[in-house]
Amino acid sequence: MSLNPEVRRGGGLPFGMVASVWVCDPRYSTNARALYCILVTYADTQARNTAMGHPYRRELARQLGVSLATLDRTLDEMEVAGMVTVEERLDPRNPGHHDANIYHLHDGGVMWQGTTTWVDPLPPGVKAADVAKARLAERRKAKREAGIQRTGGVPKGVNTRAKKRAEAEGGGSTGAATPGSVGAATLAAPTLLNVYNPLHNPSPDAFRTPEGQVTGGFARAGTRASSAPQVEAAPSGAAANGQKKSPKPRTTRTTAPRPVPGEQDAYHLLDSLGLWERGRTPKMIRDRVRDLLKTGRALPHIQARVNAGWFRAQGPERTRLPEGDPYRIKRPVAYLATVLEMGHDCRLPDCERGTLLTTGQECNACNFARAEREADRAAAKLATDTADLDAAAEQHPTTQQPADPGVPEQHVATWRCAVSSCARPGTGPVPDIPLCDDCRESVQQAVRH
Repeated sequence: MSLNPEVRRGGGLPFGMVASVWVCDPRYSTNARALYCILVTYADTQARNTAMGHPYRRELARQLGVSLATLDRTLDEMEVAGMVTVEERLDPRNPGHHDANIYHLHDGGVMWQGTTTWVDPLPPGVKAADVAKARLAERRKAKREAGIQRTGGVPKGVNTRAKKRAEAEGGGSTGAATPGSVGAATLAAPTLLNVYNPLHNPSPDAFRTPEGQVTGGFARAGTRASSAPQVEAAPSGAAANGQKKSPKPRTTRTTAPRPVPGEQDAYHLLDSLGLWERGRTPKMIRDRVRDLLKTGRALPHIQARVNAGWFRAQGPERTRLPEGDPYRIKRPVAYLATVLEMGHDCRLPDCERGTLLTTGQECNACNFARAEREADRAAAKLATDTADLDAAAEQHPTTQQPADPGVPEQHVATWRCAVSSCARPGTGPVPDIPLCDDCRESVQQAVRH
């Protein structure tokens, strides 16, 4: 079996908890703080099923929304800041596999438990990205001094865009020449007006009537085709006479997005809030509605989120508060978009915030997931309390009297039920899910029904 990447996290921290000291520190870049939160979701997958798979570099880059090079720079910044240590390892069965890294998180020392110690390696006011950039520059300098040539890339001073443009037009390479090789450049080809190929952008003259009106073709966004002036092609390229070539013209999109069932009903519902002109739903709201409907949600889900996040939160009243009031909603449209996003993720499409919209009953799947989370928190607390008791016993040992053979042995409670309303003590080894017999039977019945 090949090696898989892992994220390891010591200190007995609860799953999903992040260090607010790191997340709120402006010395770390936004990518570094976001990547730290992503790595926490992968922590200890070998002991806990997080349904997140394995943190391969390509998957981490996709979730962060960056390239692999930016991901590596972000990991370098996190190592400089002391947030994580990347242990690189090779797969013995696949030596060419360089993605089975182990990410050791060091946030145990900044949590409220204080299970480990953490020393901040950054001086006050110094950003981690600047230190990582300086360290990368030193590495590259050391490689150049050692005679190691850089593989790939483009030589310094070469304009790749001008070079490709000159090759596509069939002319010279004046725009791609470096300052020292201008004399070696040849004459560029004539510049044609907005013609990439005859199929996608034909000549405007091919669609002109004898009266001078345009009957087809592309036009610049925001201009009328009939008012576009006719300009003859220049006799020489823009690179040859020293003028900059104009940017490529933008084309307006004429194809409307594919409609989603129930989309218009949701727009009518949101238009009634009075935050914008009826029939002119902002694009931010339209995107959130379409994303919700594509995941299997319907109009009742949107109505429930608006009732809970807008009306119950006194959104109409808070938008009318005076300027400077801390409770005033400054951007109602963005606030409403966030309300539409903040839903309860459940595998049942009919569930919304733990309630089934069709029957009005509680969702059994959400109750079972809530019981599992409480069990995990109780198990983590029990492990922490046990470790504290063992440490206290080692520091202050006491002599125990031998047990009387005539007195029956007393059963000492070693764990408690994870349900907060029960908290019944239990004896013996701690089960995987610390639930008493009654609570376990209740959860099983809820799942079966």
